[in-house]
Amino acid sequence: MPKSKETPAQKIKRLEREIEDLRLKDLIKDEMINIMDEEYGAGLRKKYISELSRAQKKNSK
Repeated sequence: MPKSKETPAQKIKRLEREIEDLRLKDLIKDEMINIMDEEYGAGLRKKYISELSRAQKKNSK
């Protein structure tokens, strides 16, 4: 069904499913990072956060 033909109720349901999917993906990624950090000492979260802050500073200029 084309998105332009959705009723408001259908659109809400679709968006709720998309939000739930994104939430689950985020949880999975978080857990994967935790496992990598614990088992391999990867420090991925620390590296990612510093890169993210640098990118945000660059975009704000």
